Amino acid sequence: MIMKKIAIICLAAASLITACDTNDDIDRSIWISDSDDYNLPEYSEWGYNTFGAKMGRNYFVSCWHEIPCALEWHGDNSTLELTMNGRESSYYGDDMSLTIIFPCDSVIDSNRKLYLLDGKTIDLTDPAVKVIVGHDNRESEQVELIEDIRGGELYFKHVQLLYIDDKFTEAIISGTFDIRYKDSNGQKCTITNGRFDLGITDDLFW
Repeated sequence: MIMKKIAIICLAAASLITACDTNDDIDRSIWISDSDDYNLPEYSEWGYNTFGAKMGRNYFVSCWHEIPCALEWHGDNSTLELTMNGRESSYYGDDMSLTIIFPCDSVIDSNRKLYLLDGKTIDLTDPAVKVIVGHDNRESEQVELIEDIRGGELYFKHVQLLYIDDKFTEAIISGTFDIRYKDSNGQKCTITNGRFDLGITDDLFW
């Protein structure tokens, strides 16, 4: 049993080293399936650059051909914009993005300041919050500002700053999200059981 635990720890450490040894954000994505639902990544706080959520009976997940996320600070109105890029996991699934723009009570104008989000919960029904869903099926692209949000939250469960050899490398943001809303056609939509574990390097923060 002890040897088994040591092996698991070594594998986790090797995965983290692999994640930190390259500057390619796509190569640094590490997918470990959730033990209760293999369609989702397990919740983690290692900067694996993955996310996933159940979307009705389908799934919205990070994928190898998309940089999984980007963050942008808007100083004119003190809001932070988080975009997760992935795809629907059905056989003919569209590329998809989920963007959440929310007000901040602190200035977060660099990835080094993302620690200020640690433990924060964003109520997605707040009128000051904007949620945008994008679909791209390679023939047409649709971007929709969701105006009828019935419930949901974005929770930054843990934010940590990663240093290697005393040099700042990235901020790791980990947490959960869910949302219930009606789209522009009046269709009831849900995104549930969402989780994210994202390494925000300088090139992913604008």
